[in-house]
Amino acid sequence: MSDIKIPEIPCEMEMTRRSGESKVFTLRRCVPEDVPMIVKNQQIISDGLPVKDFLYLTTEEDYAESVDNDVCFVFMDGDKMAAFTLMIANRVCWRNYGRFIEDTEEYQKKAVSMDTSFVMPEYRGFGLQKFFFAIREAEALKLGAEVALTKIHPDNVHSLNNAYKSGFELVKTVEVWGGHMRAILKKDLK
Repeated sequence: MSDIKIPEIPCEMEMTRRSGESKVFTLRRCVPEDVPMIVKNQQIISDGLPVKDFLYLTTEEDYAESVDNDVCFVFMDGDKMAAFTLMIANRVCWRNYGRFIEDTEEYQKKAVSMDTSFVMPEYRGFGLQKFFFAIREAEALKLGAEVALTKIHPDNVHSLNNAYKSGFELVKTVEVWGGHMRAILKKDLK
């Protein structure tokens, strides 16, 4: 488990860059009204990537489903989204990465999938992504999950390093969604 203290949510959190610059963010769970903003910001992130395949664009319908059924958090700076994260709960569905490890309903019921997570460019460096790994892990334990999985493009060194620093280990690399290569990483929670 991470050494990051998880506050009661919703809350205000002061985060600091290495440069010493501090900013207060509101951390809260996502609500259905956030979905259009999530989709818009996902596209901004995608447009800015040097390798478009680093981010597979999640549909508005899938985000709406996740707001209702999974774990979705957002850091807000006033009315601007600074960062977003989504973890697929340990439920049986095509979006559960457990199917890449062991294609059984029993395994999916043990596994959460740390899915889409992004930080808007102007908010990078505050440790928001690191915090997201910690809060998703805490939520996974509350759900009774035994394993956390994540899926990252094998050439996305920054995201892979974030996962390794959070205790994930590479399990295998698979082809998903008709030709997109992804590294599947795992962290045992129990």
